[in-house]
Amino acid sequence: MKWQLAGKALHSDFLRTVEERSGQNLSDCYQCGKCTGGCPVAADLALSPNRVLRLVQLGLEAEALGNETVWCCAACGTCNSRCPMGVDIVRVIDVLRGLAQQRGISPSNGAARVWTFYRSFLDCVREFGRLSEVALMASYNMNSGRLFTNLTKAPWYFLKGKITLSPHKVQRIERLERVFQRCEEEAAHR
Repeated sequence: MKWQLAGKALHSDFLRTVEERSGQNLSDCYQCGKCTGGCPVAADLALSPNRVLRLVQLGLEAEALGNETVWCCAACGTCNSRCPMGVDIVRVIDVLRGLAQQRGISPSNGAARVWTFYRSFLDCVREFGRLSEVALMASYNMNSGRLFTNLTKAPWYFLKGKITLSPHKVQRIERLERVFQRCEEEAAHR
């Protein structure tokens, strides 16, 4: 089913897909804005969380999947805790990010750096079981193409003992690997 709004085709199929994959009823969102009021990254985004939900409600697929909010969400859950209707906004944003990836939509330049940092962080935790600042920054710098970022600051951190070259790996890291595998399986089913 399609509607027309200001010359744009609206797809209720998109809304249905997001609701099915997220398990959320997006008609519960009445745009109070409480999620945006608590969002720590809202000031740096072109679209606030409630506006992204509104795009989905209206079936504006291209606009919902093509904005930086789906890539820059910190997934802190503040929006979820503030929602008076109990809509799990983080889950909806995760579904939108997954749909964008499936459709080959890449993040914009600024959002791409945020996403690269996010992936580097998770890869570091997966590899060592904890954060290694040196491994994180090396991975981020290589993957973002910003090879010499923070290079001038590194000697100071080494001299002060804030960071070390050899990362420490947690014992029984196979347990953590199972957690990552379960998360990947769940994400594949969305």
